[in-house]
Amino acid sequence: MLEKNSNNFLKNKGILYIGILLIALGLTLFFLFHKPLPKYYEKKDFALGTWVRVVVASEKIDSEKLADIAFDEMKRIERKFSKNIETSVISKLNKDRSIIADKETLFLIKAAINFADLTGSAFDPTVGELVKLWGFDDMNSEKRVPSPDEIKAALPGVSYKFIKIDGNRISLLNDKTMIDLGGIAKGYAVDMAIHKIKDLDPNATGFIDAGGDIGIIGPKFGRFAWTIGIRDPDKGPYDIKEKVYLKEGAIVTSGNYERFFIKDGVRYHHLIDPKTGYPANYYKSVTIISDTAMKADAMATAIFILGDKLIGLDSMTRYGIQVYGITSDNKIIKTTGFDYYLKEEK
Repeated sequence: MLEKNSNNFLKNKGILYIGILLIALGLTLFFLFHKPLPKYYEKKDFALGTWVRVVVASEKIDSEKLADIAFDEMKRIERKFSKNIETSVISKLNKDRSIIADKETLFLIKAAINFADLTGSAFDPTVGELVKLWGFDDMNSEKRVPSPDEIKAALPGVSYKFIKIDGNRISLLNDKTMIDLGGIAKGYAVDMAIHKIKDLDPNATGFIDAGGDIGIIGPKFGRFAWTIGIRDPDKGPYDIKEKVYLKEGAIVTSGNYERFFIKDGVRYHHLIDPKTGYPANYYKSVTIISDTAMKADAMATAIFILGDKLIGLDSMTRYGIQVYGITSDNKIIKTTGFDYYLKEEK
């Protein structure tokens, strides 16, 4: 009898140990796969000539600190490359016509030249004088329609081929040429801010939205796509034409509603065709998805300006971009691969 009771005790004890082990394993798995969701910190401030929003979360570094670091980087790039800041390298180049440049300036100018060459000058960093004529060089400038004679006088200075790079020296070969990196510097600033964050915490997540130039820091809660709206150009800023789902990379929209004025019932906007000196009007907006905000920024401008002169939109995918355009008569023109980003994961 004693032996039987002893066996039952040992058997019950073994079951108890197994039960405890299963509970411990279950709790371990629960804490591994059900850890608290990261809390996002959001900061909004004015930079790069627009309102910028940084949303970031990190388990390694204080998220508020990361947002501050991102803004510091974007404002540094603005101070360095804005044509409207007298101490910037671009102001110095436009004034002195020749400068000795550091590596970052050489990189950005060479990138601008490459995009100009790639797009047949649809994107061109030498449109500075034309942009100024229309009053789009600064938000406080008077917006006006230049005379045909003024545009005719400015056009001979518009060509990226007037930029000469010899070693670390950058020179402007035409007295009328004025550099404006507005079509590329904002995207570059977003990329560099994300780079700063990822250097400190490779697993940080969130996004940066610089007035429509959006770069993804990392997926939402580490695994979900961020939902980004493509604005309806004919309606307000919160009226969405389409939703895009993005876990990485960047998305940029160039639209005729961003900076514009209306004169005698005609809308004039800031996306100036370097060949004509007038705003391009085939599209109302062009949205680009790419791996970097800088590339998306430049290509959104270029494809907007190319309009119907671009034959075979899908050919653009060879450059690592996807395109979604809304034409002036409200037709949707998009690359085949863009549909992938319109589908929400279930």
